[in-house]
Amino acid sequence: MSDSPLLVAPPDLARTYSGRAYSDPWDAVEDYQRVLEYSGRRPNAGGQAIASALSLPRGRVRPWLDGSIPRPVQGIQTAESHGWLPLSEDNEHFETINRLVAWVCSLGTIKPNLFTPYFRYRSDADRDRLEALLETLGLEPQPFRTDSGPRSAEISISEDGAVFGRLLVCLEAPTDDETIDIAPQYLNDVSKAAQSDFARVYVQNRAEHWEWNDRYVIEHANRSDRYRRSLATFFATLGADADVHEDAISIDRWFVEQLNTGSVNAV
Repeated sequence: MSDSPLLVAPPDLARTYSGRAYSDPWDAVEDYQRVLEYSGRRPNAGGQAIASALSLPRGRVRPWLDGSIPRPVQGIQTAESHGWLPLSEDNEHFETINRLVAWVCSLGTIKPNLFTPYFRYRSDADRDRLEALLETLGLEPQPFRTDSGPRSAEISISEDGAVFGRLLVCLEAPTDDETIDIAPQYLNDVSKAAQSDFARVYVQNRAEHWEWNDRYVIEHANRSDRYRRSLATFFATLGADADVHEDAISIDRWFVEQLNTGSVNAV
C-alpha cells in the first residue's frame, strides 16, 4: 500500500461545484449513488418508492432514474476516466499535474466561473513544452490568443478543460478573482524531487537574470507580499539563497543552475 498522502479525492473535486439544493455538493454524489444502488437491487421499484425509501424528494430522484447525472458526478467520472483521481504522488499523472500547477501559479490563470485554465507562454520552445505536458494527460491544447505584441500568447484546453481546471484548484492553483497569500500547500506533502519539479517550471517560466548582481529575479507584482515571502521560503527549503523585494523575489545563480533550467532571459 502507498504511503504517499492523498492530495485530491473525489469529495474535493465535487466541492468545486455548486450544490444547488445541497449545501455540500458531495452529498449530491452520495445520494445519486444511493439511488442507483437501490434501483439496481430493486429494478421494479418506481421513483416514488425509491424516494420514500431513501427519504429523498421524488422530483430529485426521477431525473436520475431517467439518465440525468449531477454535475459533480460527471466531473468525478471525467477525472477518473483520465486517471487523475484519486491523486497522490504515486499517481502516474502526478508529475505532469504538479508541473501544470506550477505553470498556472507562475504564468497562467483559471477563470473562476468556468474553471477553464489558461497557460501563457513566451516563446515557441515554451509552447512546445506546455503542449507536451497537456498531451501527456490526453488533453488537446487550444490556442487562445495570438501573440500580438508584448503580451504572451495563451493556450487553453479544448475538451475536459473545466474538469482539469477544478482539479488544479483543488491543489490551490489560483483563479482570476483570487488573491492568493501562500504557495500551494500540497508541496509540503510531496518529495523533494516533486518540489524541485515545481520550482524548475516556475524558474523556467518567470525567472530573469540580473546581470549586475548575478542573481535571478522572479517578478510578481500580481501577487501579495505574503505570497512572495511564501514563495521565497519554498525556494529556500530547496537550498536557494532567496531574498524578498518590493514586487519580486530573487534567487542565486548556483541554485538555478542546479535546477538545470537551461537559458533564461537576461535583463
